[in-house]
Amino acid sequence: MLSKVPSQLATWTALALPLCCVVAATLALYGGETGVTEHFVLWRAAHPTAVKLLRIYTDWVNPAFYLVFAGMLFVGVKRRRPDLTGRALAYVAAQFVVSLAIERVLKIGIGRPRPDVPGGFVPFSLDAAHNAMPSGHTTEMTVQTSCLALFARSLALPILMGLLLGFMGFSRVALGAHHPTDLIGGLLLGSLGGLLCRRLAPVFAARVVPFLDRMHTAKE
Repeated sequence: MLSKVPSQLATWTALALPLCCVVAATLALYGGETGVTEHFVLWRAAHPTAVKLLRIYTDWVNPAFYLVFAGMLFVGVKRRRPDLTGRALAYVAAQFVVSLAIERVLKIGIGRPRPDVPGGFVPFSLDAAHNAMPSGHTTEMTVQTSCLALFARSLALPILMGLLLGFMGFSRVALGAHHPTDLIGGLLLGSLGGLLCRRLAPVFAARVVPFLDRMHTAKE
């Protein structure tokens, strides 16, 4: 018997749950965001090797996903697969709209200080120290993981993507770059990117068919 393709709600739940657990656990264990900040200041001083490993993860996982989508585009074009080509192009569009445009506007407009920055909100600030909300890494990775998960035929891929996303969120809090609630902002914003990709993918797939046909005809 064929397994049922999971609903978009089930897929998003599998994707978002680990990150939500990270946020809930850190807030509950350390008594709010001030407590979280104070705890991880001491934790970083006591665990320099772990900090180095987290920095590698937080710096390189987002770029690693670029290779995934570049490979998807390459395979789509080479094998005349408009579905894969459309998904890759839709991802690029979603990432541009959400991570490079909306996210930047929100960061600047909200002006939330990062955990190690004293003082309150400074709206419309271009200073990176006051660009905490939403988390950019979390936003970008939510777009990336949801653009893969929402096309999955089972929950296995969304669960894996969710674990990677949750660990990214943990790394941002543990490294002192973000408050836990910044992660929720990134999750919600990035999820919009995933939905945008899901909607644009069939549109792009239909439009690239003539291009793929011409390209392969020219090679024959």
